[in-house]
Amino acid sequence: ALCRSACQYSRYWLHLASRYRRFWLATHARFIMLGALRKLFDETEGAAAHAVPERERRSLQIAVASLLHEATRVDLKDAPEERALAERALTSLFELSPADATALLEEGRERAKRLTSYYAPVSIIKRAFDLPKRVLLIEHLWRIAYADGRLNQYEDHFVRKVAHLLYVPNTQCILARNRARPAQASKA
Repeated sequence: ALCRSACQYSRYWLHLASRYRRFWLATHARFIMLGALRKLFDETEGAAAHAVPERERRSLQIAVASLLHEATRVDLKDAPEERALAERALTSLFELSPADATALLEEGRERAKRLTSYYAPVSIIKRAFDLPKRVLLIEHLWRIAYADGRLNQYEDHFVRKVAHLLYVPNTQCILARNRARPAQASKA
């Protein structure tokens, strides 16, 4: 009698398992189909995400220009070399003409006058730039800091702070600094 009840018990569970198996297979098929649809939508949105609308591109350019302007003025000296490097940075980051870069840097200067914190420009940059592009921006900031041949403590603090806010790892920040450092400054 014990064997018979055990066999009935196992038959009952086999019946349930087969019923649930059909349910799980149907659910699994639905999840596969939803995953394929999600992947398709992500691919089409990904292509559209790389094509930044003009308004967002302009706000990104102004955000970068305001940070570059802040880098030129953080040591409280107005050096034309730093301004030239900031214009060159805008030219290389956004593929602008020198005249457009000069106008954009001027607009960034006006925006930087109204800044109360770095949150607004940094959040725009974080959203639009991937890590290699942010590291390149930090490298340009280091170049501006080293424009006069030596690194001021306030310039060092500013670039490290911006790198931290942009989630650039410290090792990448140091490597960017070493690439931006002029030959005579690295020997000193």
